[in-house]
Amino acid sequence: MEKQEFYKNARADSRGPLEGIKVLEATNFGAGPICGMVLVDLGATSIKCEMPGTGDPVRQMSPYLQDDRVEGSVWYQSFNRGKQAITLDFRQPEGRDLFKRLAQEADIVVENFTPGTMAKWGLGYDDIAAIKPDIVYISISGFGQFGPLSTKKGFDPIAQAMAGMMHSTGEKNGPPLRAGPAIADNMVGWHGAMGAMAALLHRNRTGEGQHVEAGLTDVILYTTDVGIMGEANCNYHQVRNGSTIDSGAPFNTFLSKDGHYIFINAAYNAHWNRLCELMNRLDLITDPRTSEYSARGDNRDLVNEVVTAWVASQSLDEAMRQLDEKEVTAGPVLDFRQILDLPHYRERDAIVEIEHPKFGRLSHYGVPTKYSRTPAQPKGYSPMKGEHNDLIYRDHLHLSEAQVAELKQKKVI
Repeated sequence: MEKQEFYKNARADSRGPLEGIKVLEATNFGAGPICGMVLVDLGATSIKCEMPGTGDPVRQMSPYLQDDRVEGSVWYQSFNRGKQAITLDFRQPEGRDLFKRLAQEADIVVENFTPGTMAKWGLGYDDIAAIKPDIVYISISGFGQFGPLSTKKGFDPIAQAMAGMMHSTGEKNGPPLRAGPAIADNMVGWHGAMGAMAALLHRNRTGEGQHVEAGLTDVILYTTDVGIMGEANCNYHQVRNGSTIDSGAPFNTFLSKDGHYIFINAAYNAHWNRLCELMNRLDLITDPRTSEYSARGDNRDLVNEVVTAWVASQSLDEAMRQLDEKEVTAGPVLDFRQILDLPHYRERDAIVEIEHPKFGRLSHYGVPTKYSRTPAQPKGYSPMKGEHNDLIYRDHLHLSEAQVAELKQKKVI
């Protein structure tokens, strides 16, 4: 299918499928902002509140664009694109009142403070629902809003450690390893956004708002494949195995003669048979040690030895050309420079360009889901701290110049 064919019914004026939905964020670091970003990418508008002064702590994290340590954090730029940014200290009474005024006009509130913090400030779900009964209120935290560990502070690597991911990631005889990206932050953000959309659907059917909450540990546990079911039900202990799996082979990275890694997943019979043809090892198609999926799992050292030797005799281009021609599932291990140069991602809008008023043209990752009628794209650059204070406080909430000046003097905004 050509790109134009997929989008033949696209609405030219669409912001995305969530157009018209209004989000209010009390978010910081990664998980909460990612939830808000997903909603904005899909067409919603969002007002992100940051504390006056330092703002979102993630702004302090390197690397920095043009060595700008105020606005240039790549972490901040990655998670907050397309939002409106205001400064607001909702710990102060005037700040709480302003937050509530904004919440009354929102469809969704997103927060990721330690459980109980927003309620302590008079801005918890019950407080907001009292003035906006149909609000969809998203709470994201390390361990959830209830349970024995709910008040424990948690960040991405703690969730990976305590929910099985680190236990099963790493080489067989090596230490547990954290996944490279902040996978817990990302996944809880996605689940928070999915929860918001599901709650909006319920609201559209019934008129009822609700509190939706997601914990980093819960979503990591949700991704750990057979870990819980195997341990609880069939005495299967998931352990670290590098890039391989217990049940089948070949399923691993292999090094080409010109020094590039290729991941080959030819564990299933049809793929294995085609790979054997490529390697000129037809005997392994019928050899009882390698003829069936489970047998190859039991004898994966033998399988990996054979495949390692074949890949080592090929350059990356030679190996990939033959593997693709034979429809053996395989792919080179790419770094981000190689990914930036791969035309496929540009064609897919998986990498897009966004113009920033301070830093110029920036490459961002795009929206992974595609919509044939309501295309979704990033809505603009990540805002500077307090960039939209005048727009929100004066033009939207109709505060006078004197009121805004007083709020600034009190460090409420």
